[in-house]
Amino acid sequence: MLRALQAEVLKLKGSRVPLWTGSVVLLAPLLTLAAVRGRPGGAALLGWTAFMRSGAQLIAGVYGVMLFGLVAAYLFGREYVEGTAKEMLTLPLTRESFIVAKMAVLAVWVLGLTLFSMVTQAGYAALAGADGFSLGGLTSVLLDDLTVSLLVFATLPMVALLAVAGRGYLAPMTYSAVMAAAGLGLAEAGWSRWFPWSMPMAVTGIALGPLLPMPGLVFASWAIALGLFAGGLAALFWFVDRADSAQ
Repeated sequence: MLRALQAEVLKLKGSRVPLWTGSVVLLAPLLTLAAVRGRPGGAALLGWTAFMRSGAQLIAGVYGVMLFGLVAAYLFGREYVEGTAKEMLTLPLTRESFIVAKMAVLAVWVLGLTLFSMVTQAGYAALAGADGFSLGGLTSVLLDDLTVSLLVFATLPMVALLAVAGRGYLAPMTYSAVMAAAGLGLAEAGWSRWFPWSMPMAVTGIALGPLLPMPGLVFASWAIALGLFAGGLAALFWFVDRADSAQ
């Protein structure tokens, strides 16, 4: 397991994908600035906590689903794009160890992007002159960001499965785009409590949009999210265990 994890980390050296994903996070708060620019008083009237919460709203919407989906597609699909899948599947290591290692790297990557999002959002808030910083507001925003990212992360085993089954990036990224759009539409229709790709918006509301009534999450919501994660992971293990090493 440790060898597989070390291999995954080493494969990221020289890759530009972490830089690209970080650049997306760095530029995303510009959407918040654009949204508040036309409001009387701008960011100062909006307030620091509300300005920061818009970062969580962005992750909850299309941007987070697509960005985190890209990371999952890259980690699980690159073996096929780069032609190293055969070597990976024939190494004297259990195939499950590769899946666990990739999921661990994916979790750290998603967490890193989430925390980086908070830092950049805070930087933009300072530049925009947003007032009202408080420790309570910071804690609330941090919990929102982590909750939203956890809910998006729960959907990623399905993206990983499609990357492996589709042997590349096209299938998982198409899937992520469709689910992101469906999640937004169903959230607006009041289904944010039940549809996994809408659940993050039950925490934050629609990104930079009108304040629509948004049902909160209940125990069954978390059970659905956990079931999707466990089912996707089980399907991923099953598929990789039966994958032909000659592919």
